[in-house]
Amino acid sequence: MKKFLLFFLIFVSISIVKLLAAPASSYTIDLARSFSKDIFDLNGVPYLSPMVKAVNATSNSRFYSNAYVPHRVSSPYFKLTINGMAGLVRSQDKYYSPQLPMDSFSISKLSKYGTININFLDPSKSDIKIIDTAGLINYLFKTIMFDGYKSGKIVPPERASTILGKDTTHLHLNNNVLSELVQNHVIYQFLPQEMKDTLLKVIKQVPSFFTLPAGGNINTIIAGVPQLEIGSFYGTELLLRVIPPLDLGKYIGEFAFWGIGIKHSISQYFSNYHENEDGTMFEDSPFDMALQIVYQGTNLKNKVGVTQSDLNANAQIWNANLHFSKSIAEVIDFYAGISYNYIDIDAKFKYFLPVETQMQLGLLRYDPVSNRIMPPEPPDYPGDTNPQTTKIGLVNESFQVTLGVNKSFGKFSIFADYNISKFNILTAGIQYTF
Repeated sequence: MKKFLLFFLIFVSISIVKLLAAPASSYTIDLARSFSKDIFDLNGVPYLSPMVKAVNATSNSRFYSNAYVPHRVSSPYFKLTINGMAGLVRSQDKYYSPQLPMDSFSISKLSKYGTININFLDPSKSDIKIIDTAGLINYLFKTIMFDGYKSGKIVPPERASTILGKDTTHLHLNNNVLSELVQNHVIYQFLPQEMKDTLLKVIKQVPSFFTLPAGGNINTIIAGVPQLEIGSFYGTELLLRVIPPLDLGKYIGEFAFWGIGIKHSISQYFSNYHENEDGTMFEDSPFDMALQIVYQGTNLKNKVGVTQSDLNANAQIWNANLHFSKSIAEVIDFYAGISYNYIDIDAKFKYFLPVETQMQLGLLRYDPVSNRIMPPEPPDYPGDTNPQTTKIGLVNESFQVTLGVNKSFGKFSIFADYNISKFNILTAGIQYTF
């Protein structure tokens, strides 16, 4: 009896898998690709924005630990610094309210899919010649989503994970509801019977859910950057940062980073100068103040998930800051500053349908024994062979306040500060001057 029950369960599981994996029509696969791309295009910015804020704040930190820059030196000096940054991700940065790809119906929009002349008084006199069946199906599907949303029959999820979040979210669709909506559509009665049949077949094969991009469950942003400062030329220092391309694992990918900046003493213009025995000049001022401008660039490449979707992102990052420092009894330095941060990211995604969608379309096989969706197995299960491409531009601006302390030990210094902005971070570093 137990063997029979086990055999029966395996037989039912395999039958269900075959049913789910029944090959969908080419129109349905095209619709799934188009709709998935619409989902990504519509929600890509709120999905990625929290990471952009975090990258902006993290990259634009740890530039300074003291505002003093000598006006003149007998020989150049070098400051080699190892910087560390850490920030806690807030819960509100892990979720966003997703939007549903949809469009209100308009007769004028039908002209791009063929010659479509509708006679509402006498439908038999309507003239419809369709030249782009796939395009018309995609458009009508978005109008169906609009009607379903307005009537409350299609309800998008209230929230979804950003790239920093954890949960996987799905947009659930009921094929019976979709069929009802399409048959009640204002244009349906005017379509040729062949088009009606094709449209209904596609609707019945539409996957029952679409997966929204999941996050990496990131709770802490941690970064480390080496930095070199060279001075001084009339109270001006040069700052250099660089990280060669490094493979930081499957969740981040290959990352490269570089930066260059100029720091100029402002306090030198209202200070009294005194000359040391070695010919160097030191300032006699109540506090030190400096203006700094830094430009940075980054590149990130990664392959994500089972389908190995490609990500290639380039960022331009600017920081302009005015900072101050004050030495207390030559024991410890306090420093503070205010910064304007700007980041401009161009991200290019080349991605495939989610594996769950591919399985529902019959492009991938579900293995009930291992309880997982298998990689492509051509020719029966080729997977998605027609990737989509999306380009997203993201801009973020912020002001940042920094408060910190610095302690010197001969040629070494250690320091720590707290940066308050849209994404708060704690930073620390150690510096060697030679």
